[in-house]
Amino acid sequence: MPAIEIRNLSKSFGAVRAVDDVSFTVEAGTVTGYLGPNGAGKTTTLRSLLGLVAPDSGEALVNGRRYADLARPVCEVGAVLEATNFHPGRTARDHLRVLCAAAGLPEARAEQTLGQVGLADVARKRVAGFSLGMRQRLALATALLGEPRILILDEPANGLDPGGIQWLRGFLRFLADDQGCAVLVSSHVLAEVEQTVDDVVIIAGGRMVREGTLAELTSAGDRGVRVAGAGVERLRARLEAAGATVESPQDGVLLVHGAPPETVGQAALDERVVLSELVRERSDLEAVFMELTAAPGGPPPPPVAGAVTGAPGSAS
Repeated sequence: MPAIEIRNLSKSFGAVRAVDDVSFTVEAGTVTGYLGPNGAGKTTTLRSLLGLVAPDSGEALVNGRRYADLARPVCEVGAVLEATNFHPGRTARDHLRVLCAAAGLPEARAEQTLGQVGLADVARKRVAGFSLGMRQRLALATALLGEPRILILDEPANGLDPGGIQWLRGFLRFLADDQGCAVLVSSHVLAEVEQTVDDVVIIAGGRMVREGTLAELTSAGDRGVRVAGAGVERLRARLEAAGATVESPQDGVLLVHGAPPETVGQAALDERVVLSELVRERSDLEAVFMELTAAPGGPPPPPVAGAVTGAPGSAS
């Protein structure tokens, strides 16, 4: 069964339909990006999955069960919905020790997870002195205490510097590839998501607008093969004879539609044209996202901003 299954999930807050018949799955050993503009319904979906919001209809399941029905949820699901729930006077180590005691986990897990997230050197520092990025790492350590195989992370890169973002990318890939974890990540850092995830779910206005692998979503925006070099115009006749359509956006550059890069490269070899560029141009994740979430009749919305976990009545 899927590690995470959202099945026909709907939730309204008064007249606001926050989530409307959303369905998708997250498999073990994969990282899934959950993307959408502000107010799209991402956080409501995650809160429903964690039993913090009761859906009007549909189900949100982990390992085939509701979160409330898990015998030891901390050992199955780790979640970070915000990085602010820390006592400012406690050290990072004491924060985790308290949680270990409450969950019946060995105290040694506090030290182990601090090492996992790169906070071992500041274990005795009070959380009040932590930067936002350090708080994000501590929140992730909290989620890892029970060694869960499912992680649910809302904006985990928020506040991280470039080095921290690179570390997070490698860490999430390690969890999925080496540990077999299922990771569901809500994020607005689209360029970073594109380097991290296997699958993408895009939601807008409470409804799911696209689901698929990252490759499927970006390949749908195939814009042809760009080829550049001195004398590339000599390739036009040969490529058109093979059924391709050829544009020339600028001198020394051709944009070829209807022929794969291999065909273009063979044509260049046959015509003895030295190429400086041969690449298939495709829409990146940001372009796909903006196209799918653009407001009808108006300008597209801004890229996904950081979702803030609010009160149960929040529609974010």
